[in-house]
Amino acid sequence: MVGASSSWSRALVQISPSTFSVIGIAIGIGVSVLGAAWGIYITGSILIGAIKAPQITSKNLIR
Repeated sequence: MVGASSSWSRALVQISPSTFSVIGIAIGIGVSVLGAAWGIYITGSILIGAIKAPQITSKNLIR
């Protein structure tokens, strides 16, 4: 087990800091895009549901 952990630590030490920053930025952008897509999906489904079954009806709004 000691050899396995030292190989991981050796591998992490040899990776440049720029690579870690690029990976972090890519993960951040990816999570942001997924969150935006999820929000658009939820909002769209809510709007479609409101159009199909309106709860509020009004008369004579525009004369």
